[in-house]
Amino acid sequence: MAIQRTQKKAGKSESLTIRLDPKMRFALEFVARLNGQTITKVIERAVTEAADRTKVDDGGNGYDAANWRNYWDVSEGVRAIKLAKDENTHPSFEEEEMLDFVRQHWKIFSVDQKLSYLRRENIEIIWPLMPTLLDTWRETKASPDRSKAASMMQAALLKAGMTPKAWAVPHIPDPGLDNEIPF
Repeated sequence: MAIQRTQKKAGKSESLTIRLDPKMRFALEFVARLNGQTITKVIERAVTEAADRTKVDDGGNGYDAANWRNYWDVSEGVRAIKLAKDENTHPSFEEEEMLDFVRQHWKIFSVDQKLSYLRRENIEIIWPLMPTLLDTWRETKASPDRSKAASMMQAALLKAGMTPKAWAVPHIPDPGLDNEIPF
């Protein structure tokens, strides 16, 4: 099956070209006709139902297994980070390298070092620059100019009107500790 993807409008929808034998094409048109739907809607619903049933192995930790909805986010950068963080999604080398970059610069991308609370505003500003940032990081991480990528990200955030608070680490009280002073 050949698949070709072309983006129509940024963020709206994409075109997908698939090859179907005549029998499958007829079956698809038949379902669409009986349900009063477009072929696109039949495919979307079938894929959504299949994706809802497909679970990511929870490693036997007792939690509910995740499906695609646990990783979906309208922000491409947030989605990419969530997928790369989970070894069960089999990240590629490029995704692992991107995640290493994000972890090295976690203060810009997240509130915490575990990347549990991502900074969406920062990610949306920085994500379009990621190919350039990764190239710069690769070239400079073993040199005296190793903070060049971080400087580029901070400059982009400042240009977008963000203040240095956008990459400051906030104080998050430990819920296991009594935060009151005992007197």
